[in-house]
Amino acid sequence: MTEPLLQIRGLTKRFGGVIAADEIGLDIARDEFHAVIGPNGAGKTTLIGLLAGEIVPQGGSVRFDGSDIAGLSVDRRSRLGLARSFQITSLFSGFTALDNVALAVQSHSGHSFRFWRDARREASLLDEPMAGLGPDESARMVEMLRKLKGAMTILLIEHDMETVFALADRVTVLVYGRVIASGDPAAIRADPAVREAYLGEQEPRAHD
Repeated sequence: MTEPLLQIRGLTKRFGGVIAADEIGLDIARDEFHAVIGPNGAGKTTLIGLLAGEIVPQGGSVRFDGSDIAGLSVDRRSRLGLARSFQITSLFSGFTALDNVALAVQSHSGHSFRFWRDARREASLLDEPMAGLGPDESARMVEMLRKLKGAMTILLIEHDMETVFALADRVTVLVYGRVIASGDPAAIRADPAVREAYLGEQEPRAHD
């Protein structure tokens, strides 16, 4: 069996009395489009910060492409091919959406003058890329993500459930820093615990 590109085991982070990451365990396969969802305060952005090296965990381990990356700085993780986006976006209006994403990845990984070839092979952590976009921009972003699907490993944090269920190969649900479910979109839709804790009894709504 092929080793996952990203292996997370027992990842833990507390902020005072708040447990933001409660022994999170998660595997993400190479070239997988994996979405993490959950209500506000579930620990989604904390998880991204832990994986990117911006937040120091109090327990657990993270392996990326077979290597233990515990203790590595943000820039060293970037050079290994682990990059993230932020909710605050700055775009080059003359570039395509795909080229903007590629440039952002390369700026994190130190390959800004190698153009687009390397960036499209790397892993990326996307933190709510749909935030602040109007309907037309959202549609273009979804199409761009659809083109990236399968070409690189993507971990998506997103509140737009239509986007999540349309694009993700697998979905993980966080509630109070703990994984309560992980599986394909159909299984997540049908999971009673997920429906009770996050999706509710109604069908998922855009920008929930």
